[in-house]
Amino acid sequence: MAHVVSLNDIWSMLDDCAKNHTRKASREYWAITFNGKTYRSLPLGPHGRRQNPEIETGHVRSLIRHLGISRECAEKHLNLN
Repeated sequence: MAHVVSLNDIWSMLDDCAKNHTRKASREYWAITFNGKTYRSLPLGPHGRRQNPEIETGHVRSLIRHLGISRECAEKHLNLN
């Protein structure tokens, strides 16, 4: 089974580690912009109620790498193993 983290935990990490980021929901994904780069593949979550869905850590690791967020800062908030 894949490791997952809650979307609220991802938002908390971004608020601390990528202070000037922006986020915009499209039909199926979140688009997160930081440092002039945009990551357009963070899932909204399963269909239906999407209050605080669980997101696979692979998506989160890709987000961190793509946007150039400090891995050390991100790991203070998230269990990415």
